[in-house]
Amino acid sequence: MADRPLPVDTGSDSAQTDAGIRVTDTLIRSLRNEAFPELVSVDLQVHSFRSNSDYFRTRFSIFRFVLFMRMRYFVEVNPALLQLQAPSDGVCAILAHELAHVVSLSHGNRIRRFGLVQLLSRRRTAEFERRTDLEAIHRGYGDGLKNYRGWVYTHVPASKLQAKLSNYFSPEEISAIQAKLRERPEIFTYWTRHVPANLREIENSPR
Repeated sequence: MADRPLPVDTGSDSAQTDAGIRVTDTLIRSLRNEAFPELVSVDLQVHSFRSNSDYFRTRFSIFRFVLFMRMRYFVEVNPALLQLQAPSDGVCAILAHELAHVVSLSHGNRIRRFGLVQLLSRRRTAEFERRTDLEAIHRGYGDGLKNYRGWVYTHVPASKLQAKLSNYFSPEEISAIQAKLRERPEIFTYWTRHVPANLREIENSPR
């Protein structure tokens, strides 16, 4: 997908919300068909949320989890990204990141899912998010992720920027990962077990 901004919606809040959900749902349908075939039959819905620092997030239905019903997952979109002209290839790539979360959450039993949710509230968040980045990069969305990170760094409050830099791979780190994967594709398996925390660890990965 070309590096161009998403269409800008200048209507009411409800119109922006509808547009954000519509655009996100369309991209997710395409991604599921093209890159995430294991999610085609997963119950996945798109909702909206408001934030001044986050633009997408993924969760599952606690109600269904507790009652041992068929699991339902949600990708939530902040409609503000339409106003802020997020690059379309970047949005596609970060949605690949979110779908990688769904892949992780939808595998294994309920105890494992609960453990993953607990993980998100602890100090291992960076490891979890960077491993998910690795999955998106491995599936071919590295260039889009670089564009998204460059955009998001300029569209979050200064107080939130360090957390973004700590929890996710930067464009420079993504480029280094892409170079290593081209040279040694098998290193992906090593990285899923030993997630690089910084550029030095990427560059010094075992040969």
